Amino acid sequence: MSSIKVSNSHYLGKKFALISLIALTFLMASFWLNSNIHERGNLLNKAKNDIFLAWSGPQTIIGPMLIVPYTHHQEQELNKKIIKKDVLKYVILLPERLETNTTTTPEIRRRGIFDVLVYQTNIESTCLFIPSSHKADGNKTMHWEQVKIVACIDDVRGFNSVNLSVNNTETLVSSGSAELNNRYPGIHGQFPIKNLSEPLEVKLSMNIKGSETLCVLPIAKSNTINFNAPWPDPSFIGAFLPNTKTITNNNFKAEWQISSLATGLPNHFELTEAVDKNIFSKSIGVKFLKTSDHYQQSERTTKYIFLFMFYTFLVFFLYEVVKEIKIHIFQYFMTACSLLCFSLLLTAFAEHMSFEVAYGLTSVAIIGQIAFYSFGLFHKKIERVLFVCLLVALYTYLFVVLRLEEIAFLIGAIGMFVAISIAMYFTKKINWFEEKKSLPES
Repeated sequence: MSSIKVSNSHYLGKKFALISLIALTFLMASFWLNSNIHERGNLLNKAKNDIFLAWSGPQTIIGPMLIVPYTHHQEQELNKKIIKKDVLKYVILLPERLETNTTTTPEIRRRGIFDVLVYQTNIESTCLFIPSSHKADGNKTMHWEQVKIVACIDDVRGFNSVNLSVNNTETLVSSGSAELNNRYPGIHGQFPIKNLSEPLEVKLSMNIKGSETLCVLPIAKSNTINFNAPWPDPSFIGAFLPNTKTITNNNFKAEWQISSLATGLPNHFELTEAVDKNIFSKSIGVKFLKTSDHYQQSERTTKYIFLFMFYTFLVFFLYEVVKEIKIHIFQYFMTACSLLCFSLLLTAFAEHMSFEVAYGLTSVAIIGQIAFYSFGLFHKKIERVLFVCLLVALYTYLFVVLRLEEIAFLIGAIGMFVAISIAMYFTKKINWFEEKKSLPES
């Protein structure tokens, strides 16, 4: 096998050391660039918080539930005398069956140059209670005439309208979630129960505002929860994934079927347990956001741009070796500066246009800049064309990796393996120690 002879290994060793120093400086500069992108992301979060304060924050729906007061008859021994004492307590009854349907309309609000997603949603909940399942005993006196129907949400500023009916009878709705109000804000209505043998069908209709996420708690023995929205990129969150889902380019539909066997909720509990044991913890819902915003994608480009610099420098270095010409270290440095500008330009453009358009403009600008500069290094037309094709292939590959979010790591690893294999193929015939003629020191 014939081999390519390398001239002046001492000169090339010095050049490689200087290139490594530039690469290290480039890596440190990329950390600075990442911090700047992160700072821009913090400005976006501040814009979100400002809009949340003026609109409404993320919402989680709990209910409807029944709060039933009862008198607990206690006996205490004091000075050998039995003293009877009555203590007022509350028990929360959860429904036997809950069916909730949500129809959500997301919209974009702007704060400065930032877009923030908010929504309005119509929620229709129908639930069935069986009061007779919780009966009094000798130590309890139930006050069914003082029963309250309670529904809770995270941010009560989001309420636009609320309608409540019990057994097809309209019920007055008041602010506050009664005895739960200290921890779970919401609304309540009163409906005296006269016949415990008759099930209660409670219908709650709400129109509320919210931001980014919408969640519902499956609090019943049997739960059916449906989400519907004209949003093509839902992220399902919470303790359970939907049983069925349909996602198109314009909207999505999702349905959950959840039993209390999965949630671990009882059919009733004491009010103190709700506070002490954080019993309302297993929610389901959706996040109305794309899985990666442009700041996340810009940060990811900085992780791959170092690989771009490595292969660009490798092309230059091998060109020196094979053609036995000199490329000044300053030319390596200027090329690194151009590559570093990629993530900076991409972040700036993406704040004012779609990420795809920003990526295209940035790629054309950087490829054109490096190609123009490299034409002074490559003297043959075919060499210039091949180098530009290499840059186009690299930036196309990066765009594919950024868009294939779920398998980005796999594609990135395979791409790196292939690129290293190509570099190894073109350098396997180089004899790094045999000298042909001396090159002048740089």
